[in-house]
Amino acid sequence: MSIQKINQAALKMFNEVGFPHPNHEDWKYTNLKNFHANKFSKSNNSIIPNEYKNNFSNYNQITTINGKPIIDLNCNQIDIDYISNVISKTPDVINSFDISNKDYNNPFLILNTAYFSDGIYIKIPKNISLEEPLYLLSICNDNDFKSSYPRLYIDAQQNSKIKIIHHHIGFESQKYHRNNTTFINGKENSNVFFINIYEESSKSFSMNNLVINQSANSQVDVLNFFMKPGFFRSHIRGNLNGKGSSVSIDGLFLGNNHEFIDNNIIINHNKEQSNSKVMYKGILDGNAKAVFNGLVNVPSQSKNINSDQKNHNIILSKTAKVNSNPKLKISCDDVKCSHGSTIGNLDKDALFYLRSRGIKLEKSKKILLNSFIDEIIEKIPFTDIKNYLENRISKLI
Repeated sequence: MSIQKINQAALKMFNEVGFPHPNHEDWKYTNLKNFHANKFSKSNNSIIPNEYKNNFSNYNQITTINGKPIIDLNCNQIDIDYISNVISKTPDVINSFDISNKDYNNPFLILNTAYFSDGIYIKIPKNISLEEPLYLLSICNDNDFKSSYPRLYIDAQQNSKIKIIHHHIGFESQKYHRNNTTFINGKENSNVFFINIYEESSKSFSMNNLVINQSANSQVDVLNFFMKPGFFRSHIRGNLNGKGSSVSIDGLFLGNNHEFIDNNIIINHNKEQSNSKVMYKGILDGNAKAVFNGLVNVPSQSKNINSDQKNHNIILSKTAKVNSNPKLKISCDDVKCSHGSTIGNLDKDALFYLRSRGIKLEKSKKILLNSFIDEIIEKIPFTDIKNYLENRISKLI
């Protein structure tokens, strides 16, 4: 099996499925009219731009330029390679990249499989604990109307532990389409801590797919930060396939002007005694629009399930809008599941209290907004990453 054959099979599947239709429940708030109005062609540029500044040079780094990975890092503890090399050496690995009928609701994942030319494969061997985080940088820097298809595969073996920061950057003046796909496989007793930071161009069309498969007693923690990213859609599928497996997914999204941010999360509790927690918070201003679709699925054979799903939003203008739809699909009785959603303005009483203490209006608003997002920010275990995000967020809210 080669990448070319994988591409061909996926393209055949995509031609059958096609782009999503707004009549589909998961896409009814997502208008792809502007996306289809642009004619994108695949990027061939793999040169790191001179104007790029590395803010985290102290970390082990792997770079992807317009979908093309550049692996120039040797790490004694873990295996890092190109997907093409892994497929040629170990054909069985290709099973991990297969797309089944359950992904028909996610055509952009199929599209990534049809057009990716290579990607990054990270394997954390058994009983290996990597203390220092791995920093993955994905840059979009090409002429307008270019597409890129980055692909990442994280394979955490039994009793392994790793922390990964994936930073997605797009240059502000460019209109591009990025279709990114990440797979995380957590084997027995593994622990994966994964941070996504999205800083796309305001003119970008960014489609992002994350598929998580977990075995018994594994733990996966995901933090997502969406920094005014243009037109953006995130699709996350978490499959808790092992007894005692746990997943935590947190997100913070900021929108202004005409940004559109669409988050879709499906958690499948396929085994008993599995746990999930989802917490997303959004701040929208101007004409920004956002969507949160969350589904926790508990099949009939699962029991002793613990799940909590929350989405909280603050609206700062009369024209900003959020559609929030947390849902539960429970087919058995032995569960502890909760979900909730709030959409509102800044607390007027709290704002009045701060103003009455002599604090100016804009500073009072920032104090309340920072208090709102602290629950997400405080989960970052790296001081420099936390400081970087706090500085960026301070300029955006």
